[in-house]
Amino acid sequence: MDEPERHNVRPASDWLQDTIDAFYAPADSTPIPTMLWEKTRSKVAFRKGEISVWAGVNGHGKSMFLSQVTLDLCHQQERVMVASFEMKPVQQMKRMSRQAYAGREPTVQFLQSLHSWTDGRLWIYDHVGAVEWRKLIAVMRYAIKTHGITQFVIDSLMKCVKGETDFDAQKDFVNELCAFAQAHNVHIHLVHHVRKGESEHHVPGKFDIKGAGAITDQVDNVFIVWRNKKAEQDKKGDPTCFLACEKQRNGEYEGKFGFWFDIESQQYLESVNAAPVRYDLSANSASRK
Repeated sequence: MDEPERHNVRPASDWLQDTIDAFYAPADSTPIPTMLWEKTRSKVAFRKGEISVWAGVNGHGKSMFLSQVTLDLCHQQERVMVASFEMKPVQQMKRMSRQAYAGREPTVQFLQSLHSWTDGRLWIYDHVGAVEWRKLIAVMRYAIKTHGITQFVIDSLMKCVKGETDFDAQKDFVNELCAFAQAHNVHIHLVHHVRKGESEHHVPGKFDIKGAGAITDQVDNVFIVWRNKKAEQDKKGDPTCFLACEKQRNGEYEGKFGFWFDIESQQYLESVNAAPVRYDLSANSASRK
């Protein structure tokens, strides 16, 4: 009997060239997308076929942080679809416009340039409120076929699964997302919440993420965004935000990065004395200026 699965059993030598490429990237290969801060650029990557969970306490800026990351991805010629079920598209673009402009009041000319620049880079799923996760998967499949999407942002998991205690549904949804990312060779960013700690001064970790423990087991990368409210009040120059890379399955780095949130531009800055940087909308290089 001819077993179909026998075709998946191959000699290890079949992967020789792929292994060589993993050590020595071909000169014409496309760099793996990343975040464009210097401190993170060589340590974290958003690889195709993977899923990243972005978690944090409610109100600590995980969606705000991911908005700037989305701009970075667009600047690296990625084709991004954002499905935010908690914020209307115009509010998303208002926030992203401030971040791109590096200031509170972008000019009309800049807004026109930015929205023109996003063509071919950024798409938004126009839906606010709960959504059945199977419908979302169908929308994502359509977005790949029609627009060639390479990166998805889903905000948030709880808008796609009914009930915080339905762990089986959460597990099924995340498992389907993982299979989808691998099958279509895309990266998925999934926003989620953490359980309430003893206080907002408690820094959460991956074991504080709400819901099924299988979520962090299934995904490839886990990031925690934490707002340092004490530093905001003390004004002594300590980071006002930390990004913790709690898990990176196919990367060597795990650790924390400190950032300083600039309220005028809504950008996260690399140092206490850094100034917000306006995104260069004419450039095709992977940089902000």
